[in-house]
Amino acid sequence: MVPMTRDVLKSETDGPVTLVTLTRPERRNALDAEVCTAVTAALSGTGPGTRAVLLRGEGPAFCAGANLNGGVYEDDFFTALEKMLITVTELPVPVIADIQGPAVGAGCQLALACDLRVTGPGAQLWIPAVDHGFALDPWTVSRAVELLGGSVARNMLIAGERIGAREITATGFATRAGTPGDALAFAREVAAQAPLATAWFKKALNRPGDPALAREAAACWSSRDVKEAREARAGHRAPVFEGR
Repeated sequence: MVPMTRDVLKSETDGPVTLVTLTRPERRNALDAEVCTAVTAALSGTGPGTRAVLLRGEGPAFCAGANLNGGVYEDDFFTALEKMLITVTELPVPVIADIQGPAVGAGCQLALACDLRVTGPGAQLWIPAVDHGFALDPWTVSRAVELLGGSVARNMLIAGERIGAREITATGFATRAGTPGDALAFAREVAAQAPLATAWFKKALNRPGDPALAREAAACWSSRDVKEAREARAGHRAPVFEGR
């Protein structure tokens, strides 16, 4: 692995997988404008060799949400948070959350923004907005309904309930249950898939009305990767995709 470290996060490459780790366990990886900006920069700075991103938190918590003592009531935090979430959803490679502990508030929003998730037995989702008098953006509400289901989303958002690991798995929110090692293995599996196709499906799921989808679907069908998959199948070997 080739590491690149900042005070608030660590970015490493493991072949085609970029690992982005929040590194403030003493604050339970809480978010402020600085952390959100650093995550955005790490994701935006991934090179063409990155086929998947694995996002995780150091220590017992995935992300304890907004640092309530760190200026999160100021406009710059909400601007940085929104930019981070948009970057996760618009990055043209799958972003996988490795959730081994609580994902609270804005940390839960970050987990919702990711494309896929692996959860450990300590995973927990909680958005205590009603405890603090907060409102959330409509995107978060609709995303929670889409990924968790209407009843679970209502329980979490209106009743302020915590969603435990077993229920997270039952809703399908977690792609797999497993350890950090399992999450990395899963990220490697995802990274081995055809990158044009994974990028297309991510965009189609997140932005189904995008007018570029038809053109990009045609480009997938005529790509070198489709030919490679066909040749690999005929040759009884694993395909090696190039993203073209």
